[in-house]
Amino acid sequence: MADSIPHVLVLGGGSAGYTTVKQLQKHAATVPMRITLVDQNTYYTYLPFLPEVAGGHIAPKDVTVELRRALRKTRVIQGKVTGISSKDKTVSIATAGGDDRTLGYDQLVVALGSVTRTFPTPGLDEVGVGFKSVEEAAYVRAKLLDNIAKAAATRDEDERRRLLTSIFIGGGYTGVEAIGELFDVSQAAIATYPSLAGEQPRWVLIDALDRVAPEVGPELSKWTLESLRARGIDVRLKTTMPSCEGGVVKLSDGDEFATGLLVWTAGVKPNPLLDASDLPRGPKGHLAANAKLQVEAEDTHEVVPGVWGLGDVAQVPDLTAEKQPAYYPPNAQNAVRQAVVAADNVVATITGKPLEEYRHPSIGTVASYGVAKGAANIKGVKMTNLLAWLAHRAYHVYAMPTLNRKVRIIIGWVTGAVSGRDATSLIKETDPRQNFVEAAKS
Repeated sequence: MADSIPHVLVLGGGSAGYTTVKQLQKHAATVPMRITLVDQNTYYTYLPFLPEVAGGHIAPKDVTVELRRALRKTRVIQGKVTGISSKDKTVSIATAGGDDRTLGYDQLVVALGSVTRTFPTPGLDEVGVGFKSVEEAAYVRAKLLDNIAKAAATRDEDERRRLLTSIFIGGGYTGVEAIGELFDVSQAAIATYPSLAGEQPRWVLIDALDRVAPEVGPELSKWTLESLRARGIDVRLKTTMPSCEGGVVKLSDGDEFATGLLVWTAGVKPNPLLDASDLPRGPKGHLAANAKLQVEAEDTHEVVPGVWGLGDVAQVPDLTAEKQPAYYPPNAQNAVRQAVVAADNVVATITGKPLEEYRHPSIGTVASYGVAKGAANIKGVKMTNLLAWLAHRAYHVYAMPTLNRKVRIIIGWVTGAVSGRDATSLIKETDPRQNFVEAAKS
């Protein structure tokens, strides 16, 4: 480029992209560079806390970090990536203001993350909701509470049963943590309605595999399954959902029932924005990357100059695994640690120094299934319930960016412990103009 100062362009403001920029800013004092971050949002979301948002323990805004405020040494552009040309070293974007722009780069960090993976299930687009954003987590909570309020107000037994039936598709980390939190929310909310005395909400968790929460290991996975069932959650394994048209769920085991809430947590896939790029991809659509996080052709291992891939969008080899080939799982722990290596390697490339390989043996896993409930496996030490729940909160509040957000979250936890769980439904927040539109028509 004409400018002698290298331009580092980072695509994606999730865990990988945000942390990459933070690390690059640390180097910027000694290594001249211009840093630009492109993301469709103006904020970063700490995804591991979404179940606690749904559970009402953390306010939605407290799991987000304003990008411009946190990354003051970086130019932040709100926009959508519409094309990547490694040949021309350019990225095309459509800005939030409606402009089309082309950005040149010297070093490109692709950290576009993942999106919800769905299947062509009839009715899913009509009645389903994902659990991949703070907006979705807040909506699921509000929808559940609104369903309970409506159930308390109706005399129609079938309609009441439908409104009190909630189903999650996907028994991985996200699905299990979310259903555990929301199950407790429903119990607390129902207890406030005299007309629902004696009513038990129906919770169903569906997964095509033979286990839930496989991330915590076989022993704790089995414990998790038993724990969920002991709480009254109907867990169906080796089961799929062929249809949910009209809100009527049809399962592969022959069961059929109406539901008032259907949440899809059945995995993720690489961001489809990659389809508009000339970058090499792996068999599942991920960016093909080597251990140094350089994007390379999977067959020839030819490196794409100046392009780096990390986080959920990339297929990064796990050189620490006993069985090869192996790849790192898509989670926040790997995204954050890969980001540090990627940023350091970008700087090493600029300064002509050797590159570092990403090698990170997992330090363990922590999962929360509601207050004082959870499972954790930290370096082989297995914990359940209170200890696991405390470990989960301690780890994630430590990992949460910015002191401001850490303090807000802790204050929220303390307030909740003292005052109890809030079961207020704000379903109209999802369409705040509804009342005004109705008034204007009258």
